[in-house]
Order: sequence, then C-alpha cells, then structure tokens
Amino acid sequence: MIRLINFDMNNQSQTESQQLRDQLQSLMDAARLNEKKWRRLDQFEKQLIATRTLPELIRLMLENYKTACETDVVTLVLCDPEYEIRRILERSQPDSDEIPGLVLLEKLPAHDAEPAPYLGPFDAEMERAIFDPWPDACHSMLLLPLMRQGELVGSLNMASSIAERFSADRSTDFVERLANIFSICLENALNHERLNLIGLTDPLTGIFNRRYLETRCQEEAANVRRYRTPLCAMFLDIDKFKRINDTHGHLIGDEVLRTVAGLIKSELRSNDVLARYGGEEFVVLLPQTGQHHACEIAERIRHTIASHPFRLNGPNESQVTISIGIAQVAEEPEGSDLEIAHKLFATADEALYLAKESGRNKVVSEHNRPASVAAKRSLIRMLGFGAA
Repeated sequence: MIRLINFDMNNQSQTESQQLRDQLQSLMDAARLNEKKWRRLDQFEKQLIATRTLPELIRLMLENYKTACETDVVTLVLCDPEYEIRRILERSQPDSDEIPGLVLLEKLPAHDAEPAPYLGPFDAEMERAIFDPWPDACHSMLLLPLMRQGELVGSLNMASSIAERFSADRSTDFVERLANIFSICLENALNHERLNLIGLTDPLTGIFNRRYLETRCQEEAANVRRYRTPLCAMFLDIDKFKRINDTHGHLIGDEVLRTVAGLIKSELRSNDVLARYGGEEFVVLLPQTGQHHACEIAERIRHTIASHPFRLNGPNESQVTISIGIAQVAEEPEGSDLEIAHKLFATADEALYLAKESGRNKVVSEHNRPASVAAKRSLIRMLGFGAA
C-alpha cells in the first residue's frame, strides 16, 4: 500500500512538473513572439521618424504598417479642408492614381468629447468606421484617432477577419504611442513641404514661380515623350500694365496682379500649373491637353478677366484685359527635355507677341495666327532688326 501511494504521488508530481514546464514554455514562446513583434514595430517607428516627404510617409503607413501589425485592412483618414495634402500629393506624382487606403475629408465627423480608440466588433454603422476600399469578411476593427496639439487631424483605421484581433480588453498603449509618433511625423512632413514650397512660389501672388515652372515643364516634356500625351503652354500678359502702375501706383498694380492670378486660377483644373513668369506675365502648363481645348480654356480666362470689375482708383470700375499666346509640344518632340521645354516657351511667347501686335485682349495659337503681323515680324528678323 505504501509503495502504491508513493507511485501515485510520483505520477502526480511528474504531471504537475510537466504542466509547469508546459506553462513555462508557453510563457517563453509568448515572450519570444512579443519580442519579435516589438522589434518589428520598433523598426517601423524608426522608419516613420526617418521619413521626410509626405507621400513617402503616407505610403509607409498604409503599406508597411499592415504587415507590421498583421492585420487585413489599414486605411488612413486625414482632414484636408484646404486641399493642401491633395495638392502636395498631386505635385509629387502628377500622373499617379490616388493612394489606395488614403481617405481625405474636408471635415471630420463631429464629436462632443475627445475621441478615444475603439477596439471591438466590426461595426459599419459607426461614423468613424471609414474604409476605402471597404473590407470584406472582417469581424473586428481598431479606430485610432490621430491628435495633434489637442485637435483631431485624422484617424488610423484597421480591420481584421479574426474576431479576437481587436478586442476591448486589449491594451492600446503601443498603438496610441504609434499614433502620436505618426501625428508628429505628419506635421513635420507638412512643414517640410511648406518650406520647400516657399522657394517655389511667388510671394506676391502665392502661385508658383519661374523656378518651379521650368522644372515642372521638363517633367511634363518627359511624359510627352514617354506616353505620347499632348502638352500645351499659355503665355499671358496683362495689357498696358505699365500704365496702371504709372497712373495708380505700384500698390494698385500689385493688387491687380493678385486679382488676375486668382481669376486665371479659377478657370484651371487641379492638374494644370499656373506660374508667374516675371513682371505682369504669367504662364500656364496644360498637361494632357491639345491645342483646341487649350484655346477654349484661354478664351474663358480672357473673358473672365475682361468682364471683371477692377476698382483701380476710388469707386469707379475699370477694365483690365490680357493677351494670351498658346503653343503645343510636337507629337514626337526632338531634343532633350530641357530643349523641348525651351522651345515650347519660345513658341508660346511668339504667339503672345502676335496677340499683342494684333490689338491685345486676344488669344493667338498656331490655328489663328494673324498673317499680317507674322509676316511683319518675319521681315523684321530677316532685315536683322530687333523685335518691334
């Protein structure tokens, strides 16, 4: 009997020991898994901090974070009331499609209190549950507010097909830390883009300057060569602008320049490029636009400016007009991208000269060049005189 009891006790001791070993092994496996996840996410944090440009930061968050967090869907919702983020993305990659998973809203859903992270069952009815593309067969989700200086700037949303992946009893310390880091990186990236933009914009009118225009034109020339898409340029010059400055002063002249720039911009599409070339002269690049369509846009601009009531001195209204020259890159252009850009500008400038010489407040292109003025200029050049 004593031996039997000892045997049972030995078996029980061995069973308990095995259970302890199994529990210890389970804890060690979990610790190794957590350490592996921590290292992966720590590496992701370092990548975020090292990223300088906004497009790279957004793509990193959408593409790499999905792998780092082992989830099925990741979307990034950002508040963009002034379309600043959209314009930055369009400038960086003018021909690219929208970034999958990025949702830009003019206004975020209103909240009575500061929004808190949500972890729990997938609920398509929640206002904050913004997914694009919409996730299929997902059973749990995480909605993580992005806060900066006390304001809600967006949301990081994740969804999983595993019901237990995002449950209410899970800790949110790490994901909240990540959200804070991303919010800081987002603000830094926007500030970096703004600083870059300062060197590429005209301080008086707020539109692009000649430096940006020349770089962008070479990029668009490369697209013409690569994709065989049309590209047009407009040269626009305010008629008798010197008289405005001499009569009413430079402050009024500056106001006319700002107003004209705004009127031109109001008739353009989001992917068109408007720049101040110098003085009272503006240039518009029209990607993926043929000469006929460019002339229609130019006529709208000319009419908008001519019909706008300018008050140059007191309550009396005055008319300001503009002359426009249009040129298009050849279907199979020759030379380097820089040479193509210079030729486009030179041809548009030639058309602008013809518009001025033929009476001003006109649009001139290859399709409607005034023959008498063109012949006159050819004669002047043949005789070796400078431009009239």
